[in-house]
Amino acid sequence: MTGATGRSKKISDPSHRARPRDVIGRVQKAWGESPFYQVQLKGPTPDRLFFQPGDPRKPDTDIAKSLARGRLALGDESVDCEGELERLWDLPVPGGALSAYLQEFSWLRHLEALGEAGRAPARTLMKAWLERYERWHSEAWAPYFVAERLVQLCAHYPLLLSGADALWRSRVLTSMARQTRHLARTTHRAETGFDRLMTSLGLGIAGYCLPGCEGPAERGLEMTRRELRLQLRPDGGHVSRNPSRQLKLALRLQTLLKTIEARSLQPPGFLRHMVLRASAMATFFRCPDGRLAVFNGGYEDDGCAVLAVQSFIDPDSAPTNFARHSGYHKMSAARALLIMDTANDHGAGSSFKSAGSLHFSTGRSRIFINCGNGGHRGPEWRQALDRRAAHSALSFDGAAQVSFGETSHRRAEEGKGQLLEFEREIISARTTNATHVRRLFLSADGANLRGEELLTALPPEILAHAVWRFHLHPSVRASLARDRRSVLLLLPNKEGWRFKSNCRELQLEKSAYCGEGGAPVSTEQIAVRAPLCGRENGEKTAARWALQRLDAV
Repeated sequence: MTGATGRSKKISDPSHRARPRDVIGRVQKAWGESPFYQVQLKGPTPDRLFFQPGDPRKPDTDIAKSLARGRLALGDESVDCEGELERLWDLPVPGGALSAYLQEFSWLRHLEALGEAGRAPARTLMKAWLERYERWHSEAWAPYFVAERLVQLCAHYPLLLSGADALWRSRVLTSMARQTRHLARTTHRAETGFDRLMTSLGLGIAGYCLPGCEGPAERGLEMTRRELRLQLRPDGGHVSRNPSRQLKLALRLQTLLKTIEARSLQPPGFLRHMVLRASAMATFFRCPDGRLAVFNGGYEDDGCAVLAVQSFIDPDSAPTNFARHSGYHKMSAARALLIMDTANDHGAGSSFKSAGSLHFSTGRSRIFINCGNGGHRGPEWRQALDRRAAHSALSFDGAAQVSFGETSHRRAEEGKGQLLEFEREIISARTTNATHVRRLFLSADGANLRGEELLTALPPEILAHAVWRFHLHPSVRASLARDRRSVLLLLPNKEGWRFKSNCRELQLEKSAYCGEGGAPVSTEQIAVRAPLCGRENGEKTAARWALQRLDAV
């Protein structure tokens, strides 16, 4: 017994689990800094770039001005080097979100928006980076960061090199070439599938932009082919089902294609086909306000980037209203847009429990949303926003070991509107043949969205925990009627809507929205609890609700 207990303690000790990783890290550090590996990174020194890729994302001058003063904040982290920009690299927590942001060099986009005023801080930060990380560093030279950094350096190199002396130009371009050769050797070490895909695309772009790096570029192109075969679904959707990742993938594929064509080279046949499919799927999530619907850890993202992807699409490959392989349905009517996630929760590449969740907007105003991604806010936020309760869908609050099984979905269209039906199994030790059915009907004029929620064969002890949540966008002002049977919604454009239900009492509760990518924004949610709704045929619980525009009531 004593021996068994001793082994158990040893295995459960976090320091014991971390020891092999520490050993690997020390070996990689010794090898990366060794003269043997440094020799392998030598090669022709570029004297220019063949091509400057575009950066379609909108810069933020406020971020640029703050960065020029030495202040930077992201998520829960913030640093202030009090004007000594060289110290900015030393202040963030290693491995944190702020450190990652700096190493990716996406801040170059914002500094470039300042024009001449952004040149000095950009070069100061670049010089400080070279002094710390020019040879090798475990975090700074991680494959994903190297790829992101090279793409940004290629896109914004005039900010760093225009009008500079030959020595500085040579130092920067030599470093870029060394990082490209390093990336060709380490792309396969990227932590996740999406990171490997982005890293291989970055390698291809940098390799074709830099003279003397054509070999690494071809390796990046071949790795891109392999990763796309594994990660891109037949409808063009990425396996993560994350709209923001889909947008980034489409933009990066377009950039690689443009870079190859700028070199007067013939792109491989698969590339243009993949670009069209991925771009069409990215625009599937475009809302009337120009940004993306929030699903599976994505954000509203950048409207300029969405527009850039949309302008590249061939009309023949325009997205339809059903992404069969990615599991999304879309219904449009007049100014209204409804998108619903109808895939299984256990689909590849995502930890978000979003099956059955929906997005609804009218014109440029979002009404029903999902809460987004708290990745920059620490593990507590991420875990909270993974859950079903953070989505506009059914959840079981506090119910132990209740999960969902396979899903099915059907849709129909007629003159009066469109109908979408979603069904899934409810799995629990206390249930047999339990199901949840969600039916949504959107009228042809877009002024009436009706829903029917059916729960079948659920025992009372589980039914007591069932609640349908409808998270509201922060721009929506909500007020609960005196009879607590309806909620009045006022949109930013002064348009009024009413949410009503057969539930004996609706509840208006607090919520948080992380879909804009910054700090959480306080908002509200409408909760429809199953015990307060009617039962049919003894074993069915039916919750019926409607969202109607007031001038159409």
